[in-house]
Amino acid sequence: MRLVKWVLPLLILGGAAFIFLQLKASKPKLPPQTPQERAWTVLATTAEPKAQSPRIELYAEIENPRQVTLKASIDADVAAVAMREGARFAQGEQLISLDTREIDFQIQQQQAQRDALSAQLEAEKLRHQTDLRALDIEQEISRISQRSLERQTDLSNRNLASREQLDSAELNLAQRRLNLIAREQSIADHPNRVAQLEASIAQVQAQLDSLQLDRDRAEVSAPFEGRLSRLSVSTGDRVRSGDSLAIIYPSSELEVRAQLPLRILPLVKDANGNIKEMNASILIDGREMRLKLDRLSAEVTPGSAGVNGIFRFTDSTYAPEPGRTLSMQLNLPPIDNLIALPPVALYGTDRVYRVTESRLEAVSVQHYGDGVTAEVIHLYSFAATR
Repeated sequence: MRLVKWVLPLLILGGAAFIFLQLKASKPKLPPQTPQERAWTVLATTAEPKAQSPRIELYAEIENPRQVTLKASIDADVAAVAMREGARFAQGEQLISLDTREIDFQIQQQQAQRDALSAQLEAEKLRHQTDLRALDIEQEISRISQRSLERQTDLSNRNLASREQLDSAELNLAQRRLNLIAREQSIADHPNRVAQLEASIAQVQAQLDSLQLDRDRAEVSAPFEGRLSRLSVSTGDRVRSGDSLAIIYPSSELEVRAQLPLRILPLVKDANGNIKEMNASILIDGREMRLKLDRLSAEVTPGSAGVNGIFRFTDSTYAPEPGRTLSMQLNLPPIDNLIALPPVALYGTDRVYRVTESRLEAVSVQHYGDGVTAEVIHLYSFAATR
């Protein structure tokens, strides 16, 4: 009885397993299916190479090549400062005034010395006229003395006059001749004395003109229309000749410096190395300003990847502050065989995909810049396939 109790469950399990295997073996077989390649939906556009004028974005800095340092012309106190740092001024407008009392005293001294020398020159001319008139008289006196000596010699030879009288006549004639020589020398030296006095007057006049020039420069006026960049003094300061007073720059001489990539240099220069006419624009304080490429820098900074281009504003009615760094859009000349592509078509920096027989083929491209046509697009030029 116990044996039947264990054998019966085993028979039931075996029978169930046999039936399961029979059912599985009798299941119909399905034919194998070929795996299908997954398809993706892409947006494509037709490539149409043609001449385009791309633009590139550059980082630029506003510079001022004509910064001027105003310096004191005299040792003086600062009497007044009419401008403050950052102020704009017109040409000829007064900026700084120096106290001129000290230099006024020097000017008066030089004027007095000049007047004294002028008086000496007039006195010399008057003395020369007197010498000319006195010369005729002394020549006549000398002739009279000569005849007196001849009479005394004749009387002495006839023992009618003493030796003392003859010596006195000879002495008188010698004295008259000496006076005549001195007068003739004074007349002959007259041009030299006049030249010396005139040279002294010219020297004093030059010093006077120099003082007067420094005196005029004590009123520091703007040599051009511009802006005051830095102020070095205030009212009451003591300055010496040559000390810096202020730094100014002309509004119309501002330039913009930007580094041009080496890859676009062939587009900037013609076959003779001359710079082509190229325009650019920058946005300053919400205002778009136009620029024109003026020249290229004469050397390349070590470690840089391009040559600095210097641009000038075509409109100088608005002058931004030098030192500002901003973005500039440079318009390149038309380039043949450029293809306009949407920005999303670019992968990385130099790869797009071309549709070939319903498959995507990677193609390397050379980026020339951005452009705006009917819609906002980017412009690229195809290169060799990777």
